[in-house]
Amino acid sequence: MSDRHHEGDDAIIDQKITEEIADAGVAGAMAPLTDEAFEASGGLPMRAPQYGGLHWLGRVLVFAVPLAYLLMRVLGVSGLVGDGWSNSGLGLLADAFIIAIAVMGVNLISGYTGQISLGHSAFFAIGAYTGIILTDGRVSTPFFGEDNIWNPGWTIPVAAALCFLVGCVVGLPALRLKGIYLALTTLVFVEAVRSTLKYEKFEDVTGGASGIKGDKYTPPEYVFDFFGIKLPTGLDGRGDLNQWMIYLSLALLLFIMLMVSGIMRSRVGRAMVATRDNELAAEVMGVNLSVIKTVTFGLSGAITGIGGALFGLKLGLVDADVPLFGLFGAITFLVAMVVGGAAQNWGPMVGAVFYVFVNEIARSIGEAPGDYESVFTITLIVLVVVVLIVVARYVMQHADDIRANVSNGAVKAALVVVGSIVVLVAAGVTLLGISDGGKLDGLGGVIFGVLLILFARFAPFGAVGTFRILRSRIVQIVPKPPAASRAAKAAAGSGEHSS
Repeated sequence: MSDRHHEGDDAIIDQKITEEIADAGVAGAMAPLTDEAFEASGGLPMRAPQYGGLHWLGRVLVFAVPLAYLLMRVLGVSGLVGDGWSNSGLGLLADAFIIAIAVMGVNLISGYTGQISLGHSAFFAIGAYTGIILTDGRVSTPFFGEDNIWNPGWTIPVAAALCFLVGCVVGLPALRLKGIYLALTTLVFVEAVRSTLKYEKFEDVTGGASGIKGDKYTPPEYVFDFFGIKLPTGLDGRGDLNQWMIYLSLALLLFIMLMVSGIMRSRVGRAMVATRDNELAAEVMGVNLSVIKTVTFGLSGAITGIGGALFGLKLGLVDADVPLFGLFGAITFLVAMVVGGAAQNWGPMVGAVFYVFVNEIARSIGEAPGDYESVFTITLIVLVVVVLIVVARYVMQHADDIRANVSNGAVKAALVVVGSIVVLVAAGVTLLGISDGGKLDGLGGVIFGVLLILFARFAPFGAVGTFRILRSRIVQIVPKPPAASRAAKAAAGSGEHSS
């Protein structure tokens, strides 16, 4: 597991996806082309050096541009991006980023390390309770905070540290358990935490069954105020809380993504992936499974606890019966991870945004008779997602045929047939809603469930993983050679010149 064997994060993940695709029966979708095949294919896929200009340009177009669009909408910049969002829309975006932070923790333990956990909603609850308890002055902290009341910002690292310690303890069963047995153990942990939070003996601290109605958190006046240098936030009162939570949660999310990316490029990250792929082989190669599993569980719990602390500050109250603190929250985090893409660094953000907004649109169906706009919106979403998934699946399975003859009539006919079927189904759903006066009680949840099933069936690598597979048919990232190889080539070149 020497560093010289590491050829870059993108290359390793691409190789892993290629192997999994081969197992699934669609081998060759991302296999590198030989020079002869590259010339015969008309120059596709193009080859881009890792971290080169084309590689960074693609990252900017795919990630930075949509992120900049969201921020411009948050700031209310008019023009090409339209008007600013309503306060409820800002609240949804803040929730999406907060959930994405929690999903980053789940992705670290389940996606990268392969340990199935249903207990991270408990870490989410611990983080939320920690923030509210400290800001409400419910525990004695003589050396911190005035009258035991903490600054809300300092409660976030405390919540992370506490969840890390609890995660290390909970991770001990992972040394002996795996699969469904570990999942059931972590699920018991969730119920144990909720029962503890409701326990009447701890009512003075946790609020018991009624929870804690803490002080309403308001945005700070300054982003920072050090040595006379002040950077004002420009926000005023709790009315701007959603906007401030977007900035704060997005900044923490990007920081955590960079941290996780750095971990996965290190020896520790490669040890985590090796543990997921084959524990016996990893142990033979010198990986300390006990340390890797325990520390990873603690670190993933700390990340999820940060999301919980932000959630508690935004909500202004905590209650053990909050859905995200129980089994519903555990399933939500797993669904967002799968939809975005397990073991993908951008997957949690994409999955959380998709889950929050599509779920909100789906739930709005049937709330008011004659609500044709919501019916049309969800129908359009179903139409677009189904067409994209079917086309992506077809392209992956028939990549060589499509490259050899793009104008193949059979390919076009297949796509037209698939599109026509989806249009007919979507039209039927729309007519069903109109015939009932637009009142479609329960249909939104059914449609959302169908979307998740389609993702699991036709896009098993999630949105980000599927995108990377399709991208590899157009542009293949060529990793930089190891340092030893570059030195050998340089020595060989100098030897030829000297001779």
